[in-house]
Amino acid sequence: MFRRILYITALLTLPALHGCKKFLDVKPLDRLSGNAFFQTPEDVEQNAWDIYGLFRDATGSCPLFAAAGELRAGMLGESPQKNDGNDRTFIGVIAQNDLMNVVYTPSGKGFWDIFRFNRMMDWKPYYRIIQASNILHYELTRREIPGLSPDDVRKYQAEAVFMRCLTYFIMVRIWGDVPYFTTAYHETPLPREKMTVVVNKCIEELNAVKDDLPWTFTDPAFRGARASRGAALALIMELSMWNAGFDKANARKYYEGTAAAGKELEESDAYRLLPIEESFTIFKGRSEESLFDIVINSNYGETLGEKWNDLSEFVTHWPYKRPAATHQYSFAFIRAEHLRRLYPAGVPDARTEMWFDAQMYANDGTFLFLKYSSVHEQGNADVNVDNDLIILRYAGAILIYAEALAEIGEDDEAIRLLNLIRARARTALYQGGGGPQLKEAVFAERVKELMMEGHYYFDLVRTGRVMSSQWCFYPLTQAQFENGGWTWPLSPAALDNNPYMQLNNYWLR
Repeated sequence: MFRRILYITALLTLPALHGCKKFLDVKPLDRLSGNAFFQTPEDVEQNAWDIYGLFRDATGSCPLFAAAGELRAGMLGESPQKNDGNDRTFIGVIAQNDLMNVVYTPSGKGFWDIFRFNRMMDWKPYYRIIQASNILHYELTRREIPGLSPDDVRKYQAEAVFMRCLTYFIMVRIWGDVPYFTTAYHETPLPREKMTVVVNKCIEELNAVKDDLPWTFTDPAFRGARASRGAALALIMELSMWNAGFDKANARKYYEGTAAAGKELEESDAYRLLPIEESFTIFKGRSEESLFDIVINSNYGETLGEKWNDLSEFVTHWPYKRPAATHQYSFAFIRAEHLRRLYPAGVPDARTEMWFDAQMYANDGTFLFLKYSSVHEQGNADVNVDNDLIILRYAGAILIYAEALAEIGEDDEAIRLLNLIRARARTALYQGGGGPQLKEAVFAERVKELMMEGHYYFDLVRTGRVMSSQWCFYPLTQAQFENGGWTWPLSPAALDNNPYMQLNNYWLR
């Protein structure tokens, strides 16, 4: 444990120790070159866990998935009621794409300060994950560690590749073009590389190593918490569909790649859709539906960031958040017009029963979203919601598989997959035709199924629906979209000691 803490601390404090002359300030200390940390299988295992810890630290340092994946679409409105004295107007400011006003917030604005939105501009924590992944991969290439079999080495290296590619994927969805490297101990300044090129490299890397990862784990504590072959396939699908939206000349290639990965994932029988009644099990994490989670266990005092950086924080209140005196109302509500479009009157859907209460269409702070409410059943009065943050799960992969099939005209298979999700939700099966009608139905199903899991805005961006008032409350214009209005501002610190670097043009107006 001491060595783990030392390793992470060294990576995080490196700028203070080495000054600010290195590219991205992520080169580890010389003593972390491997001689001290890669001697035994236990060292390698601990370093692998460290990478997952760095990932959790980076994504939890601010409400990344809540702000970037949900709030920006504007389908969440700010609750008019509050009894905690904190300013929540950032909800509407983010929805209106006034991001500079959010990331450069003056102090003294309550939740604006707590959520630390300025960290949404900083990509250095993500490059620490990438550098740590590169180091693990490299050290296992250059040395032989007694007790590690060749299969073990390939598995650990595949985990490093997965974490590197997942990190790049998160970065391109936030900032667009990013510097790309896979070498360990990298120092040389680099320009930003076109995001579609970065994504293609990640797809190629994952395809090369996915078979070195296990489908599942004998230890249930590892399920969803560590990279698996299913997680790698799901990430390949997400990467491919992202590029299909931006590299339209090659879109069919990406759709076919997604379909191939989806077929392999489904035919593995390694994962399953849990009954809708077991929703709490899914979002508690590490279930048979989990592909990759950020593990959070309140019994060990684990939280994301300042414990406010969870998606559930925005749409739950007492008795699912404590104490009652300051959590009588939710921060936000999902707009009733959005919910009515997704869940038409008279059409039963078990998700409305499992995930909402009687105030489903409240449009105020009495709104309650129950997807993440497992902690209440445990009667734990010391913490709020106790769920993992689900990054990839089987239901989402099934729907993106269906989306790809619909795009290449394999309508019957797309409908079969769509109806797997609808049958689990005990709602009406799809009986319509193919083409645009089917594509819209698959997209709407993904919106319903993955609601408040941090995917929505990214799905709007990659499909172009971010410019549609049907799906985005404050849609971008075509010109805004093409100029990068869907990205986040990048910190001017990225320019330090890098003559090749440029910031995001849209936010330099």
